[in-house]
Amino acid sequence: MRTKIDDLFLSESGSAIDRLGSVATSALIPFLKAWWPGHPIPQEADIKRLRGWVEANVSGRTSVEYAWLSEFLGRIAATWRFNTRNFINIHPSPMVPPLLAGLAVTIQNPNNVVSEVSGPTTEMEKECIEFIARDVLKYPDPANAWGHVVSGGTVGNMTALLVARDYTYHKLARPRVDEVGARGVISRKPGVVLSTAAAHYSLKKALWFLGIGYENLIQVPVAWDEAVEEAGPREERFLTGITNEKWGKLVREAYRHDRDVGIEELRKFYAGEQCPFSLQPLGCFFFKHLYSCFEFNTPLLAVVLSLGTTHTGTVERIHSDAINHLKEEDIYVHLDGAFGGFALASDKVRSLVGDLAMADSVTLDGHKLGFLPYPCGTVVFRDRGLYHQLEQDAPYLDGLEPTLEGSRPGSHVATLWAAIQTLGVPGWSDLIDRLLTFTTKLTAALSDCGDFQILHKVDLNAVAFTPKPRGNESRRQLNSLCAKLKERVNREGRFVVNFDKSVSGVKVRESGRLLDLESPIVDLKAVRIVVSNPLVQDADSAALVDTLCRQLHEIRRDGQGRSG
Repeated sequence: MRTKIDDLFLSESGSAIDRLGSVATSALIPFLKAWWPGHPIPQEADIKRLRGWVEANVSGRTSVEYAWLSEFLGRIAATWRFNTRNFINIHPSPMVPPLLAGLAVTIQNPNNVVSEVSGPTTEMEKECIEFIARDVLKYPDPANAWGHVVSGGTVGNMTALLVARDYTYHKLARPRVDEVGARGVISRKPGVVLSTAAAHYSLKKALWFLGIGYENLIQVPVAWDEAVEEAGPREERFLTGITNEKWGKLVREAYRHDRDVGIEELRKFYAGEQCPFSLQPLGCFFFKHLYSCFEFNTPLLAVVLSLGTTHTGTVERIHSDAINHLKEEDIYVHLDGAFGGFALASDKVRSLVGDLAMADSVTLDGHKLGFLPYPCGTVVFRDRGLYHQLEQDAPYLDGLEPTLEGSRPGSHVATLWAAIQTLGVPGWSDLIDRLLTFTTKLTAALSDCGDFQILHKVDLNAVAFTPKPRGNESRRQLNSLCAKLKERVNREGRFVVNFDKSVSGVKVRESGRLLDLESPIVDLKAVRIVVSNPLVQDADSAALVDTLCRQLHEIRRDGQGRSG
């Protein structure tokens, strides 16, 4: 029996919508209710049970246009649950009420690239950006801000760096008119983007895509680690070559300060103390690269900092003198807040951040700490004067939005708008504070158990830690323990955790002894936990640590941590 066309599309009869409501009520919603309870990673018994339910309750019971539904539900029965015991990544279980707004707009199917066909959701998009500028970022002049809802942080960062690139090259070409969009970057003097070793990989992707080249991403260390110390003689020679008295004093003072603080952080790390690394960009390297760009006439296209690094959730700050220099020289500053942008709704997080008005643009992801479904990112620009950097025209469209993306669904705009109506700043603040409270209890439990060392100061809802060494265990062995611990915990299935192959690029000595020049330098690896579900239960912090301790003891007992 063939499907009737009227049952596939919206029509005056409403039959397609009626059938959608029927199958959602009789099959989809009961399936989701049966799927949700259980371990983060469905076990074979779970999957078998769910597929049995589908066979008994869905197979052969749907209209012809939904004949595929039983196979579909049987396959997605194996999907991971991002529930209160899933700590593997910055991956939320989305709020349910905004899903209704997204579904309604998905059925209507407006394209937000042009306001002519998406009037209501275009207005909602403007309201969302206004809310973020006014109530989350708290810009002093929010009416002058602008931006878009995009697919995610990668597109947000790419958009901001495109604006930064074109603005900088246009500025350097003055008084000539020289638009990069028209003439490209060929034959222009290569520019650089300054960021940190903990920057998200999307920055390299953006520089590759924008024709800048990802080798021109300069990544400042976030710890005075063994690699920085080993390179000390070369850096000191560079310092002696700075003939500009002002810059020389600035860089040398920062160098001495950073080394003193950094060596103390290394000492604490090797001594097994908790939270030894601050993971903040080293000011002396920022000053060094700023000096080099200004002195040797290298275009500095942008400086990028993270409002929550992917590795550890660290909120990056740089010295106020560096910010002052950036503003004096009109250098573009972008904040990658894909991870932690929405956490600014919490006063606890906002107190960690400096003046957001110094940033020309900010990326925030609704599908992270906005607790919304994928895809939902935003990019917000402080100054409407940058709007023309993205303007485009099409002869067959009126009201074309200036974005990198072409077709843009209105559905993720609708989910964000509905979330704003549902929560507002107070609601988001409560959800973020729940995550922070649980994370604080988790770090305390990890510290108190005596088996683990938390590697960094904890700013948000991410924690990276490693086993404390026993006997003569080397750093390679401890790194191996981290990988095996992640595998064992996830295989058990009660909790899910992550493994970080290189914590913010930090390098340490294999021997575990400070400045041991005879010992090779290795990456610092860790078990990583990200708390993303605001329904987390306090008791699970202790239960998770108990699981980690038990599995670690079993791995050591079985001798599985000996290889590097």
